[in-house]
Amino acid sequence: MIARHPLQFKKTVTLVFIVLFSTVGIQSSYADYYPTGIQQNVSEQTLLSNGWTLFYEQTYGTPIGQSTTAIRPSGQYVILSAKAVGSSNILLAAAAPTAQVFTETVINTPQLLNGAYWYYTLVTTVPTEGSIGFAPTNIINQDSADFLTTGEQRLSWHLIASLGGYRIGNNTSLNYSSDYLKQVWTWNGVSTANVRRSSNLLFEQSLYASDTLSDPDGELRKTVDSINAKYGKLIK
Repeated sequence: MIARHPLQFKKTVTLVFIVLFSTVGIQSSYADYYPTGIQQNVSEQTLLSNGWTLFYEQTYGTPIGQSTTAIRPSGQYVILSAKAVGSSNILLAAAAPTAQVFTETVINTPQLLNGAYWYYTLVTTVPTEGSIGFAPTNIINQDSADFLTTGEQRLSWHLIASLGGYRIGNNTSLNYSSDYLKQVWTWNGVSTANVRRSSNLLFEQSLYASDTLSDPDGELRKTVDSINAKYGKLIK
């Protein structure tokens, strides 16, 4: 009988587990609903059914103020959204890691996070021009909020004491509006399902999502890539 090197055996066992986990389901390390890019017309139930909790909700006419404690959750991920009062349909929303969303940005210099351009500029940086929001491009006009003339995927809220929100898409000048709501949703980093019965990830996504594999010489990666090239489309 040919003796196997311990490292080779470990890699073989690891590869078997990768295939099995990809086929029958994997432990989820992400929110069951974590959309990339700016979303329009999303049911609130979609968020509630997939692990998100409503952290903050106030009318657009309610100032957030210079302190952003009220809108900054401790969960790993955050969604900023807006909707009409009395509706369960979110008009505009985007998701990103909380810590990055609340990393201060220079005025008119948004950062790309999960498919959207986010900004978080405080009044301590530019007096009277604090605001938070997202846009589909890096071109914004952050004059205390994103005043760029048109943009159905732009959400912007003032971060100053005297004004509330400003825009939901092309619906602007909502600073004193009681007809629309600002929302902040949070997800704590724990899946709503302990183990998924069937993964919605492709085989290679399941592999590359793992940060626990040990493959110093790259041989496991080569083997997996070879298998995926031949049979990846057949593995769910």
